[in-house]
Amino acid sequence: KQWYQRRVAITAGDKGTLIRIFDTHTCLLLYELRRGTNKAHISSVAFNRLSNLLCVTSDTKTLHIFSLDGKSKSRSVTKHTLSQGLPSVCCFGNDENTVIVISSSGYYFKIRWNDKGETFKEEQFKFMLLSDD
Repeated sequence: KQWYQRRVAITAGDKGTLIRIFDTHTCLLLYELRRGTNKAHISSVAFNRLSNLLCVTSDTKTLHIFSLDGKSKSRSVTKHTLSQGLPSVCCFGNDENTVIVISSSGYYFKIRWNDKGETFKEEQFKFMLLSDD
């Protein structure tokens, strides 16, 4: 079986610098991904449809994209600094090389990246106004 045909568990350490993907049947470590060196609280992780990419958001306002290309240790393919809103959740968009991020403060971001790993904000808006009521 290919790794993406297995059931997996994703963990992040207390520092939030390492993300590990385990096979739940064999308990084997499939991937160890380095998010960065600064401490962070991971708020969201998600696979794309083909399970060959993983997006990760944290309280450092960063979105990391990892390629799961068979190498067991990997650094992010690209990262993008978000301007607003924490914590947040991420998912891959329908368009190729896009990620959608929704923050708890009501912001929506659509982030695109190119083959060089350069990112840009394709869309951003605040869809929810929060009040004290």
